[in-house]
Amino acid sequence: MLGGLKEGFLKLIFPHNCLTCRNHIPTDNPTDVLCQGCLTAIQANVPPFCRRCSRHLEEHFKPGLCAVCATTELYFDRAWAASEYDDFMKKLIHLFKYGQKTSLRILLSQLVFSFLKAYQIDIGHYDVLVPVPLHPTRYRERGYNQAELIASVISQTLAIPLLPQNLLRCRHTQNQARIGRKERWTNIQGAFTIRHSKKFLNRRVLLIDDLLTTGATASEAARVLKETGAARVDVVTVAIASKKHLFD
Repeated sequence: MLGGLKEGFLKLIFPHNCLTCRNHIPTDNPTDVLCQGCLTAIQANVPPFCRRCSRHLEEHFKPGLCAVCATTELYFDRAWAASEYDDFMKKLIHLFKYGQKTSLRILLSQLVFSFLKAYQIDIGHYDVLVPVPLHPTRYRERGYNQAELIASVISQTLAIPLLPQNLLRCRHTQNQARIGRKERWTNIQGAFTIRHSKKFLNRRVLLIDDLLTTGATASEAARVLKETGAARVDVVTVAIASKKHLFD
């Protein structure tokens, strides 16, 4: 009796509402963070895909390549992204990165798993998972690395070792989201270093991040990993920017 009253009282004080629209969610599962209406607003990344980065091909610049991959030298071998970076996904990722809504890690990881299953992409053969790191200053400001939270869920689910403290952000750069496409490439140069390089020697590495826009960050991280001796570096992200969301 008292337990039921306490539970009802807690629900009045802390109602289970959708993180985006604040509508009530009629379940007690704490991992249900969006209502059904907001779940259906998530736009999956769909074919035809760029054969390098998986960006949806609105127009072909070379056979099977998007505009970025056709005109840019990229150091990662392959990238996959689960959803489109539209206005709704932008809001979700913003809540996750800057709004302390770390409970979104389960939903965002589930989006990744659903995409990989739908297109029969097997990531179980990778030797290690590596989250794209934050600079220590930014980590202190935020209190967590959103890429590491997603990577942790994937690591636990697939039993792939997670190496969160071996690829390091050694240079405090401008926020990539606040600068143009061309500036992103120079901004990120020299931003990463490796600790315990032997852990990557001849290893197949899967980089994990929340968003792929131009690919500059993932490419620079992959370059450093390959210089250390990684045999292959692929990338998985929650979302990818379409052509209209890329900065000129």
